[in-house]
Amino acid sequence: MDFELEARTKAGARMVELADEHAADFATRAQLHDRENSYVVENIDAMKKSGFLAACAPEEFGGLGVESVHDITVAISRLGRGCGASAISANMHIGAVWLVARAWQQGMAAGDPAVGEGVARFLPLLGRSQVVLSGAGTESGNSFVFPLTEATPVEGGYKVNGHKVFATNSDIADSVSVVLRVPDGEGWYRSGTAIVLRGAAGMDVRGNWDALGMRGSGSHDVVFTDCFVPEEMMLLGNPLGTFTAEGWPSVTAVNYPLIGAFLGIAEAARDLVADIAKTTRKKPFDVLLAERPATQFQMAEIEVGLASARATLARTAELIDSYLERPDNELTIDDVHAMMKEWQCTKLVVNRAATDVVDRAMALTGGLGYLADSPLSRMYRDVRAGPFMQPLSPNEAFEYIGRVALGLDPDAELREVIQRLRTGA
Repeated sequence: MDFELEARTKAGARMVELADEHAADFATRAQLHDRENSYVVENIDAMKKSGFLAACAPEEFGGLGVESVHDITVAISRLGRGCGASAISANMHIGAVWLVARAWQQGMAAGDPAVGEGVARFLPLLGRSQVVLSGAGTESGNSFVFPLTEATPVEGGYKVNGHKVFATNSDIADSVSVVLRVPDGEGWYRSGTAIVLRGAAGMDVRGNWDALGMRGSGSHDVVFTDCFVPEEMMLLGNPLGTFTAEGWPSVTAVNYPLIGAFLGIAEAARDLVADIAKTTRKKPFDVLLAERPATQFQMAEIEVGLASARATLARTAELIDSYLERPDNELTIDDVHAMMKEWQCTKLVVNRAATDVVDRAMALTGGLGYLADSPLSRMYRDVRAGPFMQPLSPNEAFEYIGRVALGLDPDAELREVIQRLRTGA
């Protein structure tokens, strides 16, 4: 494909090469998983075997040592060409591996053996792709920065109660990272993340994923009822509602590459409809669809959309990489807002372009793309998952982008709400 995005590092290039190989294989099963609403378990197994899921683990632990968010994004986009559900499933695991690897690297660089050695216990498992990870952050009806799932301190640990949605990979995940809040004993909460192992008493993976698209991702609801989590499996953060730069790298690494999946879907739709246009004639006219002006116009708009999406996605990914080269403690909240604004602009640009490309591909194929067994039917539905992928939803993104662009504090309203909640006003 002309002008497709490429990795910037040697390790990233190998990851992208593996993604291309997997995408070709996954495309042969994507329709079946979509029709059956079945989890892409054999695709996950294939990525474990090839080492793709371990790409972000350091080389000394068996991974490829990929650190660049840009290169991860490119690799996820290539997977999206073959199977969008597999792309987002892989991304959720890979982002978590990136976080563990970064924590180890920073702990070692800071000369903190407790951090370095503690995190290093997990890296051999991740580097050998022996586990699959899931993240449970989203809840229905509330902001992602204010979780309602709560961990109550008890002897030896915590009891977790709450209801999470869109927990990708929960079908088979060996552990689930649960974003929650923890009472601080002073009338408020600290943010936290609990690592809950598969089979834990009180964790119920509902098996209820039945969505418009991304049907193979296994993104079930997960309900926690007095689920015990040992103290060593709980990571405590800042007071809930405290806005700092510390959490930005983790949010970025897990979520930004997701945008690539939707570019990949659009690229696959473009290739599919181009092949149809170059090989199909409509009776009684003895002319290829490709030779008709209306087809050429639609293809031109598709190319324009892809060009803008690729350029914007790559530029922002490179900016993110430049930020992440700095230690976490050097990032300021102003840095975060400036970078997040670019991220949200990119998300809107790519999602709009990807949706428009698939819509135009559907228009070019007529009724053929409307049939359930057409890959375009799946792409049409899968690409519509992009806008609500966290963070942010479109309405939230417009407010955020506008406030930052106007020099206003994007967190002001939420800060006021938190203050009222804390004081009971």
